[in-house]
Amino acid sequence: MSTGSALLLSKADIAALARVQRPVVTMWAKRYRGPDRPFPDPVRADGRQHRYRADDVVAWLSSRGLGNNTSVAEDLAAHAAFEDPAGADAATVFAALTALLCVKARTGEQLADLDADDLLDEADDFDPDDAYLYREIEALGGRLPTYAAHADRMADAAYTVEHAFETLMAQRFRLPLDALADTALSPAALEMCAQVVGALAPDDRAVFVDPSPDGSDLFVALRQRLPEFVEPIAMTGHADTPTARLARRRLAVHRWRRRPTPATGFDEDFSIDGPAVFLTQYPSPSTLGYSDARILAEIDNITVQMGAEHLAVIIGPASALTDPLRDREAAAVRADLLRSDRLRAVFRLPEGLLVTKPGSSMALWVLGAPDDSVAPTDRWTVLADLRTRALDEAVTDGIVADVTAAMGSREHLRAHAFEFASVHRTSTLLAEDRRGLMPPAPRRRRRRVAGNETAAEVVELVGAANRAARAVRDDLHLGVEYRQAPRPAPTAGRLADAGVLKVMPGNRIDDDDVEVGGDVRVIGTDELLGRARIGDRGIDRLILATRYPSGRYTEPGDIVFCTAPEFGVVVDHEGAAVVLSPARVLRVADPHASGVLPELVARTLRRMPVAPKPAGAIRSGQVWRDWPIPVVEADRIPAVSAALEELRARREAARQLLDSLDRLTDTLTDGVGHGVLTVTAGTRPGREEG
Repeated sequence: MSTGSALLLSKADIAALARVQRPVVTMWAKRYRGPDRPFPDPVRADGRQHRYRADDVVAWLSSRGLGNNTSVAEDLAAHAAFEDPAGADAATVFAALTALLCVKARTGEQLADLDADDLLDEADDFDPDDAYLYREIEALGGRLPTYAAHADRMADAAYTVEHAFETLMAQRFRLPLDALADTALSPAALEMCAQVVGALAPDDRAVFVDPSPDGSDLFVALRQRLPEFVEPIAMTGHADTPTARLARRRLAVHRWRRRPTPATGFDEDFSIDGPAVFLTQYPSPSTLGYSDARILAEIDNITVQMGAEHLAVIIGPASALTDPLRDREAAAVRADLLRSDRLRAVFRLPEGLLVTKPGSSMALWVLGAPDDSVAPTDRWTVLADLRTRALDEAVTDGIVADVTAAMGSREHLRAHAFEFASVHRTSTLLAEDRRGLMPPAPRRRRRRVAGNETAAEVVELVGAANRAARAVRDDLHLGVEYRQAPRPAPTAGRLADAGVLKVMPGNRIDDDDVEVGGDVRVIGTDELLGRARIGDRGIDRLILATRYPSGRYTEPGDIVFCTAPEFGVVVDHEGAAVVLSPARVLRVADPHASGVLPELVARTLRRMPVAPKPAGAIRSGQVWRDWPIPVVEADRIPAVSAALEELRARREAARQLLDSLDRLTDTLTDGVGHGVLTVTAGTRPGREEG
């Protein structure tokens, strides 16, 4: 009997297994209902959530060839929730599997080859004091062999025990493991902290200390940055809670050597000889709900334990670490920490670093040994505000460089060109505590505006506006007559088959080659959908000729259109532009001979109702070949062409008038705002109608 037969999958599990979006599975269940290989029936319902037998799902996916995973059978165990016949809760299953994976990491053997007694003996050998895994395995009782086989399968599917363990840890967001989910930092935040510690760690002898008993995310991220041959030493707080035992199992799987914590814990008598790095986060599972004052008090306790060779990297809520504090107790503790001369760098980080609470703001503190050679009045702290920056690779590199400089001497500090941070006197920060530990907003240099130059520009723009206004004449005459509606307009496909129309694809141009103000105009979806004005973007003529020798230009009167992400259409009256794929060109062979006038076609298509693309479809239901194309009778072509050209010229004149008025308004506002211009009483108001 397959191990998979005991596994049940939800639709979310199936989506993860097949590597598709969750709604795709619902679509499969609805679409494939016929007699030919129907979607599997659920075998259990937990409330409104259906569960499917894993073997049935794997067989169905393989037979249909659906999904984006070619190793469905192998990866099944990594995405499935184990169905315990006795109904064990998810937390118990989670704890048991992580404990078995820990044993597997230590033994390097297939657990299914050991009977239950041998497995318990191995667990007892590794954990004689029942500190992190023995009770979880013992609790399985007679189900131990089944779970052991499943742990083997998970490790085989993930290729390594470490990856299998982390696959289980990723389930914290959907299993009832709230404390683990609510304290999970984003990968970007973990990588940033790991890089900072990796840059500051003094040598391979350093002990990495986390006073919390159950925070392991930072240590796992740091382990990826350390050399493979290093056996790092971890010292963590002690507790006998499920999350603390899980943290110890996780560190063991990732090959951390644990140094025992003193029986008294991290109290004022605690000390470490030699180099050490304190690395912790708030909140951790054991510090959820801590007030700002309590978080700062714990950090203060860390500084008491730090020696001359110690440093600390702490990530926590910005409300405690950087923002203004209303709580007097918290403010006093933070002021004492600042006064201790240990707080070297403070970085206010962007939102989104707590996975389940993306609106929460976090901050980074880096602490080191005080410099006794610096007088109290000359002490300094480095501050940075990164709230508006995404924590990407470039920003992380800048943080690491700035922190490294902040931990050096004053000479090192002066020699460093900070990318994000700035140096501030500690005495000034203490005096301005109401502002928090935030750098002052940069002063914007007020642009100098010369009154005479601005006045001359206003006069010039007034003249331009008047000239544009005169171009928008009020002598428009347009004669029309009504008549019976002709037969239905031909479709674009029919006209294309007759050679009247020709559809050509756009050019595939690298986005990096398109720039503002390039030599050759480009027309892409941004221009067609009104996100950019035609002519604002372009491509260098030399780059176009060398990199895209087969590039095509438009001709005057070409109709440029796109159907995705939305429908858009314009007429390029000038020609000599480059159309960017996925936009295409609809070219009329001879407008005056065929009666197909580009401006009339574009206006008709723009007013045509376009149905949205159906969900899950690649193309919209209405293709270009079905578009109705108006055709003007031969004797009416000159009059219609002249009317369309007249209206186009007037629209262009109106646009130029609006542009002139916008520039005039901006210039006048600038001059009046800077106090170098004023509007005189002799300004003539516009004419009133009536």
